[in-house]
Amino acid sequence: MKQYKLICLAFVLGCFSAFGQGSLLSKGKISGNIQFDAQYYIPDSIIGAEEIENRIRANGYANINYVNGGFSAGIRYENYEWPLIDFEKINYVGSGIPHYFAAYNHEYVEVVVGSFYEQFGSGLIYRSYEARNLGYDNATQGIKVKAKPYKGVDIIGVWGKQRNLFTAEGQVRGIDANVSFTEIFTKINESDFRLSIGGSFVSKFEKDDDPDYKLPQNVGAAAGRLNFGYANFDLQGEYAWKCNDPSAANDMIYKHGEALLLTASYSMRGLGVFLTALRTDNFDFRTKRNAVSNNNIINYIPTLTREHSYALPSMYAYSSQPVEQIGFQAEINYKIPRRTKIGGRYGTDILLNYSRIHEVKKQYVSDALLPDELIDMSGTDGYTSPFFTFGKLVFFEDFNIEISRRLHKSWKLILSYVYLNYNIEVIEGHTGDPNVHAHSVIADLTWKIDNTNALRLELQHMNTKQDKGNWVYAQLEYSIAPRWFFSVLDRWNYGNPVKEKQVHYYNVATSFVHKTSKFTLSFGKQYEGILCVGGVCRVVPASYGCNLSVVTSF
Repeated sequence: MKQYKLICLAFVLGCFSAFGQGSLLSKGKISGNIQFDAQYYIPDSIIGAEEIENRIRANGYANINYVNGGFSAGIRYENYEWPLIDFEKINYVGSGIPHYFAAYNHEYVEVVVGSFYEQFGSGLIYRSYEARNLGYDNATQGIKVKAKPYKGVDIIGVWGKQRNLFTAEGQVRGIDANVSFTEIFTKINESDFRLSIGGSFVSKFEKDDDPDYKLPQNVGAAAGRLNFGYANFDLQGEYAWKCNDPSAANDMIYKHGEALLLTASYSMRGLGVFLTALRTDNFDFRTKRNAVSNNNIINYIPTLTREHSYALPSMYAYSSQPVEQIGFQAEINYKIPRRTKIGGRYGTDILLNYSRIHEVKKQYVSDALLPDELIDMSGTDGYTSPFFTFGKLVFFEDFNIEISRRLHKSWKLILSYVYLNYNIEVIEGHTGDPNVHAHSVIADLTWKIDNTNALRLELQHMNTKQDKGNWVYAQLEYSIAPRWFFSVLDRWNYGNPVKEKQVHYYNVATSFVHKTSKFTLSFGKQYEGILCVGGVCRVVPASYGCNLSVVTSF
């Protein structure tokens, strides 16, 4: 693998060198960005912020890209020699150039050599992407070819290994095809109909070195999808199937995996309705069968639930459970017309959202039952499950209503109520009372003083008898567009059953923007909890200290 990396890196650097000769460089464009995040850590035993070696920590990134016509190349340097402690907790330590590529893009074909990101359909069987705040990057390192042999027909082929920090592991290869009848047929294109179909196949290879099980070395997954639309209505569906894939995630069973994602939407002026259903059964898909947490994941299972932007509801964000889950989400957006008694002068926006996710109902096979009726699924097919039947155990439930109204041309108010039923035992692995029932109320008031100055007040309260008890949150923000931003906030866990833990998690921050650079400085406490992006989550440890972030592009 080292030889492969050196060849790719040498090719990219050689391209930079070649294009740097003579006038070729002047015809192209060099761009990039740099990000630097640093923190000085102060120990605080009350919140669980431990004394650490080297209190000054930092993460660094630098991208350099070159584009000349259809040719492009780039490299990314990353430094985690002394990373922020939440990255250190997931062993994100080291430095180097893990991302490098050279690509050629023509009207009908694109070829990428090196590191790349790609997604087949909705990602159920293959998605390589980066979520930097999570310390997540499963880029494929190899070769990608995208071809468009005919209008409306797209074909993608990938072959390579998967990034795992500064190495590449496991072999992944796949192909995807999509046919858009809307583009192919003029009559459909000129009508209110929209129709496309697609299909994917992905396989991974991992040697069988296990002395106890006869493990499949090649594991394949296939998916088919249909997108249909008429006027204001859209329907999208994708079904995926995976061969038997014994792993640490599924207790080494040989059952095949299945996933189904359905989305329907209807929109018109002032109204939008969205429905989504998802079922995943034994669909954890990784290049390494013994990998855990967020490591070595090949695919992406989207979350059905709303991604809350406010602090207290986001404490109990749902993390997708690829091994088993079945549920749905429904959302209605409605705008009460302006200049009406209820809508007011500027109109009123109302959002209703509800989601509920259960376990998959299981019937364990006889081989998995021991004489005393305890379950030992390893080495068996595990269980069978009715496809559309919900199990009794609730993983997650979320009901929320949000009302947004402009009171005056300078004043805007948002009011929200959120109810969460969160199975902390399933999602976080905690023992004890498994379900957290939390009720949150939120008020968000913005005063636009003039064209450059604005003041925003945010108040939140969460009531719950489980976990750490009640919370209250207050934040005041002042912005001077387009350069300055100031913020002060306090998150108080006043309902914690342990009196010494009834802590104020305060934070003060300021940021300054100059041309393409942003500088942010903050000081305060971070509570230990779950950080989620798009349904992918990780634990963030408690911390206390001063933070500096610099982001610039050129």
